[in-house]
Amino acid sequence: FDIQLETRWLSRLREHLGGLDHPCGFLGGLPAQIAARIYTEFQTMDTASPLAIEGLALELLAETTRCRAAVPDRKPPRWLREARELLNSQFADKRSLEAVAQAVGVHPTHLAREFRQRGTEILAICGGDGSYHCTLSGFRAVYGDEPLPLLLPLRAGTINYVADATGGRRGRPEGMLARVVRDYRTGHNYETTERDLLRVNGVEHGFVLSFGTAVNYLRAYYAMDKQGPVQAARLLARLIFSALAGTHAARAVFQATTADVECDDQPVPFRQFTFFFAATVDRIALGFRPTYLATRKRGYMHVVGGPVPAMRLIRRAIRLYRGFLTNEPTLFDSLGRRVTIRFFRPEHYMLDGDILPPLDRLDVDVACRVTFIRG
Repeated sequence: FDIQLETRWLSRLREHLGGLDHPCGFLGGLPAQIAARIYTEFQTMDTASPLAIEGLALELLAETTRCRAAVPDRKPPRWLREARELLNSQFADKRSLEAVAQAVGVHPTHLAREFRQRGTEILAICGGDGSYHCTLSGFRAVYGDEPLPLLLPLRAGTINYVADATGGRRGRPEGMLARVVRDYRTGHNYETTERDLLRVNGVEHGFVLSFGTAVNYLRAYYAMDKQGPVQAARLLARLIFSALAGTHAARAVFQATTADVECDDQPVPFRQFTFFFAATVDRIALGFRPTYLATRKRGYMHVVGGPVPAMRLIRRAIRLYRGFLTNEPTLFDSLGRRVTIRFFRPEHYMLDGDILPPLDRLDVDVACRVTFIRG
């Protein structure tokens, strides 16, 4: 059972919450009793319950602030120790921030905040490319405009294009992590590189955004019995042959999505999109480089998209793979700081390989710059 306060609430109460700059936990006592009363009101939910919940939430904040001020120094809570033990013993498993938080019984933002308060210097991300979206969104919610820790990409996914795009060293996650830990303990400097981070609707964060064809391809890919670079390449080849033959498989994937798109407040001259990417990395799955300008200018993303037909896209596949200008008249191709996408109906979209729920509008900008350890 979670109670989440909106930003306007926090801004009003911030001057009174000096004791709540760290997470805290209670086993019994008055804060637990107040929380139980809030839960009871939530279950009852009659006409008076919203007012009662609001008053009890304020009372809970006040009592928690008092208790927190009384014990400024404390040992790490049990759940944090469990989280560390879980990460140490099963770090090669694909565990997102949400999965670890659920395993130890806390909210993901609560977990990220505790790691921040304890001085996290390196954030190792072990999993598929979608792990970056989940983890960075959670940590950005906690860190706000402050710099994130150094990011260490560990190759535990099936595609790992973020690690490829940032020059991450190849090898098993265990060996990579052991090498970085050894360098940390001996005081050696890391070889690093920086990338800009996309922000979608002020909440979600990642490096590659797309919709339409990319989402349809990922659905077909995730429906396969086994995932990996070989399976992804085979699926792409099958779709290319289907497009050449004019069969249903290609038509089901290469569907046009209707949207009004603006880049830096200037309208993109198309309303139909069979192909669209906005990215701050110059490499996506299978080594393709449609966003070849993504690292050209700090604070910008590369936006490329339009109503290009499947056959013309196939004819330009080599140029897309090698990161060359396509010279395709039905593709908008430019750098931008902000992108606004207004769908004609709610559409799913993709962020770093994760298919996210349908929305009718996406406001995309560059949130900050992050630093990767290359190994």
